[in-house]
Amino acid sequence: MAFPLSFVPSQSWMTGIRRFGANRTPTRRHAGCDLYAPDGTAMHAAASGKIIIFRLFYKNAWAVTVDHGDFIIRYGECKAKLPPRLSVGSTVEEGQVIGWVTKMTGIVNTMIHLEMYDKSATGELTNGSAPYNRRADLIDPTPFLNAWRSELPDAP
Repeated sequence: MAFPLSFVPSQSWMTGIRRFGANRTPTRRHAGCDLYAPDGTAMHAAASGKIIIFRLFYKNAWAVTVDHGDFIIRYGECKAKLPPRLSVGSTVEEGQVIGWVTKMTGIVNTMIHLEMYDKSATGELTNGSAPYNRRADLIDPTPFLNAWRSELPDAP
């Protein structure tokens, strides 16, 4: 498996507002991990799979959702275009560039917002169920990111 960036972000995805489960409002929690990266940074597929959704996601940023076989990842806060020759239905290889981080309207930091699903449920990923407002098979991506980080040459 591959880390979704070519480097380890300087700010941890395990602390503060970036971590999975961080409070967003009194009734809503953060449904993913945020990997801070500069605008235009390439986002990489964590594993081989198939692009199943590409659409507007949050604050004028898009998300590419990939079915990786055993799990689904939504890679959020990307530019509104996929790399050449990629579209919904395309297969991707582990480590392949699947998009680029973008600046969101009204948000200072740029990042990949990464959500994972174990495929034990079906339907829309965002569905309004508290506390995450996500489908019931949402899982914490932290242990996966921690394992994938160790594969990077500059990993601590």
